[in-house]
Amino acid sequence: MRLLKIGRDASNNIVLHSEKASSLHAEITLMDSGDIMLEDKGSHNGTFIQNRPIKPGVPVSIRRGDAIRFADVELIWSQVPMPEDNSAYKAIYGVGSHLNNDIQITGDTVSRYHATIKVGKDNKVYIFDHSKNGTTVDGRKIQPNTPVRIKKSSAIVCGRVPLNLQNSPIQWPSNFTKIILLSAASLLVLVCIVIGAKMINPNPKPDTYTDEELYSRYKNSVVMMFGIYHYNVTVGDLDLNKLNEISKKLGLISQGFYFPSKVFLSRNQNNQVYPVLNASGASSKEIVEYINKQGELGLYTGTGFFISNDGKLITNLHIVKPWLFGDNANMLEEYKSELTRKLSQFAEILVSNKISIGLSAYISQLKVEGELDYVSFISQGEIFDPDNAVKCKVLSAGDDPNKDVALVQTISKRLPTSDCTYVNVKDSMDVTDDALKVGHHIYTIGFPFGKSIQFDKEKGIQVIAQGGDITQQNSEFDFAYNAATFGGASGSPVFNEYGMLIGVHHAGLSQAGVQGYNYGIKAKYVKELLDSAQ
Repeated sequence: MRLLKIGRDASNNIVLHSEKASSLHAEITLMDSGDIMLEDKGSHNGTFIQNRPIKPGVPVSIRRGDAIRFADVELIWSQVPMPEDNSAYKAIYGVGSHLNNDIQITGDTVSRYHATIKVGKDNKVYIFDHSKNGTTVDGRKIQPNTPVRIKKSSAIVCGRVPLNLQNSPIQWPSNFTKIILLSAASLLVLVCIVIGAKMINPNPKPDTYTDEELYSRYKNSVVMMFGIYHYNVTVGDLDLNKLNEISKKLGLISQGFYFPSKVFLSRNQNNQVYPVLNASGASSKEIVEYINKQGELGLYTGTGFFISNDGKLITNLHIVKPWLFGDNANMLEEYKSELTRKLSQFAEILVSNKISIGLSAYISQLKVEGELDYVSFISQGEIFDPDNAVKCKVLSAGDDPNKDVALVQTISKRLPTSDCTYVNVKDSMDVTDDALKVGHHIYTIGFPFGKSIQFDKEKGIQVIAQGGDITQQNSEFDFAYNAATFGGASGSPVFNEYGMLIGVHHAGLSQAGVQGYNYGIKAKYVKELLDSAQ
């Protein structure tokens, strides 16, 4: 596959000489099959096929000769390379960070269509580089679009990210024909060598990554999450406004007999729960606008990470349903108990004042429930500003606090910037308990402390990465490790030294003033969540 960037900027493959064209206006992808895909990259003045506009961010199929227009500039098809003659090859594999590739690798130095591996009819295998940051074979940088022969044992590095040929789908040529032609003596020697090698190393391990390589590979997959939520109060179908009007007429509002339908809860100096903010009658949009006016993007922060090219992210359940966890859950129950007590007192007052609305019968129907008003994120390297916040919707989230994972997606259903990468959970997630043994190395990337220590006016928010080891035998749902972290890191991906996602950070004892006692939800619950969402 080959990617052609189109726009006004001189760095593009096809430069558009028009002020109406965007810097990066569109992209054409030349598929190995001969198909051609066109995508508008959010241009100001649009991309048109046969004079009809196409939707930004959605690739569409085109044919050579179609009338394509970028703003007011017509595509000259002679600028688009003709399909390659692949008749000499029996198999072709695309390599890069884009979902269309046969071999997906991620990292901020990996191009979307980084290289192509081709298997000739003569059973020889070649790699072609067509990337921005280059490809090396056995330590030597190769020339762009020039075939270089490789073997299964070759050390391939794409933009400083190693390519694991051993686990790739490449059908390597078999030496079976040559082997059966060997003499009996040669075959015996070969068998002995194979047996000896297996005795020395019967279970060769996959390639490992340094912490530096893991950081480079995944840092642009991680985002800082924000959330706003409130509690809804209902008492069956009873109109609480009517109840409050009666209380006002009786002069009881000042005595605490006021029953809001939407509240934000907190604790006072005596550790008592009280409604810190009455939001009755306000919509979620109005609630979010009010919080933003206070200079905050959310009531709390967390971390999430992309898992697909269409903007899906994994984070913690307690990021999208915080009322199910910890003191939030305690406050909910305590506030419900206090409301029950006040409603019971108010029912007696109504009876003594001969006001008959049957309040006592309603009290058992009292509910206090959490509701998410807003969940969003800012990407790694973006300036901390409300205009850079990307709003999301919740796709899948349960109600079991033990399974502290949730799936959300950008409203646009795409990655917010071209710099963003994602964790390919299909091939880069280990859900086995063998990956969670005490002493194994782990690496986590996230946003502990929220914006307070990751904020840079020029570089934008910056992830913090920590390495450590698994320190405690895993339980049914999670495992422990000593990588230092803090509040705000909830939802951070946890990788092992093989670059595999093995968990999602969700808890720790850092609030107690200590470090190194942290916990991650097992990756198998991420898989369970994704399977249930299909």
